[in-house]
Amino acid sequence: MKPFESIEEELRRRDPGWWDRIVHNIPELDTLAGTPQPERYHAEGDVAEHTKLAIEACPPDCDPDLLWAALLHDVGKPLVTKDEEDTITAHGHHAVGAEIAERILERLQMEPARRERIVWAIRHHTFHLSWNLTAPKQASQRHRRFVADQRFPLLLELLRVDTAASLGHPRGMQAYELYSRLRKSVVDDKPAES
Repeated sequence: MKPFESIEEELRRRDPGWWDRIVHNIPELDTLAGTPQPERYHAEGDVAEHTKLAIEACPPDCDPDLLWAALLHDVGKPLVTKDEEDTITAHGHHAVGAEIAERILERLQMEPARRERIVWAIRHHTFHLSWNLTAPKQASQRHRRFVADQRFPLLLELLRVDTAASLGHPRGMQAYELYSRLRKSVVDDKPAES
C-alpha cells in the first residue's frame, strides 16, 4: 500500500483520532491549528477547524480526490495569513497551497494524473471570488471554457464543501448554486458526440 492510500482510508472513515493521525503523517497540516481566519466568513474558528469541517462535508462515497482537495485546499494559509489593522487576510493562499499540495502528494506517492487534478482544484478554489457573476448569462467565453474543463466538477464539489465548512458565511451556497447552473448550461450547450 502506498502512503497516500492509508491516509485516504483515514479521510473516508474518520474514526476517532483521525485528524491527529493525518497530521502526524502530513506535518505541513500542523500549522493550520492556530492560523486565524476572518470571523465574518469563518465563525467555525481557525484553519484546522475549517479543514476538518470541509472533510466532514464530503459524502462517504465521494470521489477520493475531493477528500484530498478538502484536506489540502487551505494548506497555504499559514504562510500568507496576515492580521493588519484588525483585518485577517490570506491573499494568494490558493497558489501557495497548490505548490505545497503538489509536494505532499508526490511524497505520498500519488500517481501524477490524480495529483494534477487535485492541485488544479486547489489552485483555482477561490475562482468565484474574482468572477463576481450573479447569473450564468453573464459568463464570458473564457468563463464558459473554464467551466467546461473536465476537472471543473471536482472544483465545484470543493466549492460546496468549502462553503459548508465556512460557518456563518453571509452568501452561503449561492456561489455553488450559480456555478452548478453555469456548468449545466455549458454542458447542455455542447453538441452531442456521435
